[in-house]
Amino acid sequence: MSHQVKVKKTTTIKPRGEQYKSFRSKGFRAVNLSQDQSFGPETWIREEVIAPDVTDKETIVQLSKMNYNSYTEVASPGWYDLEGNWGVNSTFGWEDDGVRGHVFASKDNSTLIIAIKGTTAALLGGGGRTAGRDKTNDNLLFSCCCAKVDRTWRGVCDCNTAGYQCDQTCVENSVDSDDVYYSIAMTILWTVQDMYPNTNIWLTGHSLGGGISSLLGLTFGVPTVTFETPGDRLAAQRLHLPGPPAINWEEFPLFHIGHTADPIFQGVCNGPRSACYYSGFALETKCHTGRTCVYDPVGEDNWRVDVRTHRLADTIEGVLKVKDVPRCSPETDCVDCALWEYL
Repeated sequence: MSHQVKVKKTTTIKPRGEQYKSFRSKGFRAVNLSQDQSFGPETWIREEVIAPDVTDKETIVQLSKMNYNSYTEVASPGWYDLEGNWGVNSTFGWEDDGVRGHVFASKDNSTLIIAIKGTTAALLGGGGRTAGRDKTNDNLLFSCCCAKVDRTWRGVCDCNTAGYQCDQTCVENSVDSDDVYYSIAMTILWTVQDMYPNTNIWLTGHSLGGGISSLLGLTFGVPTVTFETPGDRLAAQRLHLPGPPAINWEEFPLFHIGHTADPIFQGVCNGPRSACYYSGFALETKCHTGRTCVYDPVGEDNWRVDVRTHRLADTIEGVLKVKDVPRCSPETDCVDCALWEYL
């Protein structure tokens, strides 16, 4: 079956042209968001864009295949055939041990989709050159405080001051350092935008790749669809990215696709008995930016909550191809890291 990608017009919020690249700096973002997070017209604009239609099953399946392909080099064994509707425009990161993925182009070259690879880890039956840096980025972005889960964990930065206390400035600087994937992927986005200034550009990613995609989408107002991403809202707040009440999530083109059997997406793969804890991943956050579209294979098909359901191939074949897309809505009344005090 040939899966098409349907589109629709929507509105996004983005920095004005002259401010665009200044938003690389967290400090600049913080200064240009007032204390009540209202947007000044001298800095921000609302703009009509073309975005993927996430109510359409075929669109979701096609995007998920691109994400699956982002884990392998072009045409490797297991590569999903996109059946002529989309081709590979370019690739990035395959000579390094960090951010990797592909840029897919529509047949008429009107749209480019940047697909960012997620975590390659033995936890999910993988491994490879990027595994170490993938884990570090996971633990920086999706933990309460530098992956200092308890006294047996060393952590990935030194922001834990005592017990459940964390230095807020320290942890903000840690997630915005130059060697974090968010900063590296920003350069990839800029390169594509500079090369194709009149083309629709979208972001997508699975797991960690979805988290990086969503943070970039928020920073620059780029339409974004992620798959099975851990809670990204805390990282977005630490990066001083837009959020309520300044923007209404219902009006922003950012969507997180996930399901109830995936403990990483649901934010419950933590604690001493979890597979994530055992494997050294501090995936403690559950709250997402934008809107979440949550399938329910637990309630409808008696799936068990199991970290193995985080594998994208299982989700594509067992969920996305066979079920209609659920309604997408913001997560309200969601709180991360309630036990922690940030000083």
